[in-house]
Amino acid sequence: MSLTEKLLFLAFGFLVIIFIAVGYLNKSDALKLLKEKYEAALQGEDRADAIAAGQAYYRSLRGGELTIEDERTILRDVAHLPEPNITEENL
Repeated sequence: MSLTEKLLFLAFGFLVIIFIAVGYLNKSDALKLLKEKYEAALQGEDRADAIAAGQAYYRSLRGGELTIEDERTILRDVAHLPEPNITEENL
């Protein structure tokens, strides 16, 4: 293996490592943003928005699927938010 081939192989290896690192950092940033959105929704008044934000956050944690425990945690977290008013006008 010549020196040029070794350098190309090394450069390719570094590129692979960089792409993996950037992908990991992007995923962790996206997860952080989802968590912040969920926490902000819990501070608000919109129960449906908080539930949707919680589901998005936990789906991201679990690779797309929610567990029963995740659903329970979300419902426990949003328990302090007011229930939506359902009247005949809203139907």
